[in-house]
Amino acid sequence: MRTLVVSALFVGWSAGFILDSLVSKLDQNVCFGDLGCFSTAPPFRSVERPVDLLPKSPIEQQIKFYLHTRESPSTASEEEIQVGSGVGSTHYSGSRKTKFLVHGFTHHGHRQWLLNLATALLNKEDLNVIIVDWGHGAGIPYAQATANTRVVGALIAQLIKELTLVGPSLADFHIIGHSLGAHIAGYAGERLHTLGQITGLDPADPYFQGTDVRVRLDPSDADFVDVIHTDGSSILQLGFGTMQQMGHVDFYPNGGAHQPGCDADFMGTLSHTVWAAVTQLDTLAAEGAVACSHERSYILYTDSVSNNCPYTAYPCTSGSEYAAGHCLSCTGTGCSEMGYNSKNFSAQGSFYLDTASISPFCEFHYQVNITGRNNMDGVITLVLQGTNGRSANIPLMADNEVHTKGHIISKFIKVPNDIGTLTNIALEYDKTSSVLTGWAYPDDWQLMGVSIFSAEEQRMYTFCAYGKTLTSHKPIAMGLTGTC
Repeated sequence: MRTLVVSALFVGWSAGFILDSLVSKLDQNVCFGDLGCFSTAPPFRSVERPVDLLPKSPIEQQIKFYLHTRESPSTASEEEIQVGSGVGSTHYSGSRKTKFLVHGFTHHGHRQWLLNLATALLNKEDLNVIIVDWGHGAGIPYAQATANTRVVGALIAQLIKELTLVGPSLADFHIIGHSLGAHIAGYAGERLHTLGQITGLDPADPYFQGTDVRVRLDPSDADFVDVIHTDGSSILQLGFGTMQQMGHVDFYPNGGAHQPGCDADFMGTLSHTVWAAVTQLDTLAAEGAVACSHERSYILYTDSVSNNCPYTAYPCTSGSEYAAGHCLSCTGTGCSEMGYNSKNFSAQGSFYLDTASISPFCEFHYQVNITGRNNMDGVITLVLQGTNGRSANIPLMADNEVHTKGHIISKFIKVPNDIGTLTNIALEYDKTSSVLTGWAYPDDWQLMGVSIFSAEEQRMYTFCAYGKTLTSHKPIAMGLTGTC
């Protein structure tokens, strides 16, 4: 079923062009005045991009630039800036930094997420926010939308050059692009050479992953390129984003492939929304069914602007290493912070973190280590108490586990609220109820030590556990070492 959906989304949309591609000349060119010429020759024609088309002109794509400022923050008051006409009587100010927001495939410049992000940015800073609307060039077929991105990027670069004439330097510009918009940002940056920053929000995979750096977003496109990957699973699993590193800093929340809350009852949701799309032309519903993880990238980025969540991310070689709790240290290369504050950190490479399925998305990371004096078979539940509150009950294992005496039980846990500095904990041991093995294990489990590492604080807490006895189903509290 998923394969069929993908066929409808990509292969089917491009199929009408395949025959023409085969019988036409391989290398074609088109020129658009000051924007220069565009060719279908390599590196744009490649194994990764079997259907390479010429882009449509800026006029055909009807590309618009909508300015939002604190003086004109809403859609009703937005002002259009036209390439070649200067800023005119708009509220654009050369004394402020400028952020461009660029949508991706099938979207347009008045999608709610763009307006939400623009509002969040203006609430945070006094900025020029310019929303790029290339909706007439972003529609199906995907192969044509892919080609059109090159012209959109070129036009953004031309506008930025014109805007520098009224005061700002290239370092004052930041392009934030989602999906195809991330690669558009790359094309703009490539022409400018010293653009301040590009943020790629789940850059599109099809026709980009594995291509030459001239075809896709890469670190050379700006002084600082940060990328958030949220939908990097296989295209056969409806993954629209890429897992390939494309920035100075690449963030992989929840592993970068599937986002929490997006996969529940997938087939039922897909069936319902596809039916809605067919019967009610509800394309937004259909998109929501298959692009939830892809869209989570701009939701997380907006949340990083609006809220005080740190979104601390940890350097790691792989998602599996991170999930095992092996990558919570910020020593060495250092940690980073996903989203709005990423540029404030010097660390580079791949970084991992966890988020919740709904807002507030921020989660706080802990490594729990418990050592027992005797054998146990059961489940351990933990409650953390801090200066800002307490956590819910946290089962440290999904089912009964057997541990021998002296063995260190090490568990990686996430807490959805900032409980502050740890002050004490509560532990409960629930012995297995199995009639086959329960007799072999005592009702009382004796502790030798409990320590908890707070990843956000980079601090180890040790607790008054030595010699304590946990009786099955009876929780006990313990304070920090030094208060015993």
